[in-house]
Amino acid sequence: MELQFNPRIGFGPRLGAAILDVILGGLFASGFGVFLAFLGLGAGGVLGLAIDEQAELETSLEAIGVGAGIGAVMGMLGGVIIGYFIYSIIEAITGASPGKMMLGYKVANADGTGGDTSLYLKRWAIKNASSVFSMLTLVTGFILLKPLGSIIGFVMFLGCFLALRDDKQALHDKIAKTAIYNKRNII
Repeated sequence: MELQFNPRIGFGPRLGAAILDVILGGLFASGFGVFLAFLGLGAGGVLGLAIDEQAELETSLEAIGVGAGIGAVMGMLGGVIIGYFIYSIIEAITGASPGKMMLGYKVANADGTGGDTSLYLKRWAIKNASSVFSMLTLVTGFILLKPLGSIIGFVMFLGCFLALRDDKQALHDKIAKTAIYNKRNII
């Protein structure tokens, strides 16, 4: 039996790219969160002052402090969530997360031909189905979507281990008909 060259990127290198993405995404999301926390701090302080402008100085300072604290916390939480979303959408648009870009990997069609934004978006939506269902739950208020998203997310997580097989495709790759290649091997 003759060994054939398989240019697809398997589980180990993909895990390395994912670890890079966790680190880089965390830094980006935290920075974005700190930025929004400062905006929230100021806005919350002004709101606290406006709400309690008739009170004594000490009470006004307490209202400003509470408003600023709430604004900072909400800004940080919102910033981290929005920051991670912005970071993750990079792969949906370009076909490579920053971690994959650093390692020279890119999403392509399963046959090794280059993909386009619609292919990348489809793969991203499948891979991140749990987050998509969480967003739909928030937007629609239909709470049954949340547990469904959690189940799908767990299945997708387990499906990542399919990249250990010879075809080197995770479950989301199989569904989207994609694979990860070194950029120089894409046709």
